[in-house]
Amino acid sequence: GIDPAKLMSIMQLYNQAGSKSSSELLPFLLASVGNMQRSGMSLSQDEFRLIFDALKQGKSQEELARMNQMIQMFRMMNPGKKTD
Repeated sequence: GIDPAKLMSIMQLYNQAGSKSSSELLPFLLASVGNMQRSGMSLSQDEFRLIFDALKQGKSQEELARMNQMIQMFRMMNPGKKTD
């Protein structure tokens, strides 16, 4: 299973990200992922995508389009990680 400390970090990330606008979301998520990496944790693209998919709930089509662009940017910035 998932490490309890990592699960706690993911839950905190999700809760904090939920209050961000779509334009604030990518910088916030990238900074958060960087902080996790510095503390010895990594967030796979699958985990990142799950968080991102949950954050898409209730967003407008315009916001969804921006968020989809953001996930593509994340994938390009992290090409070595598993995506599927």
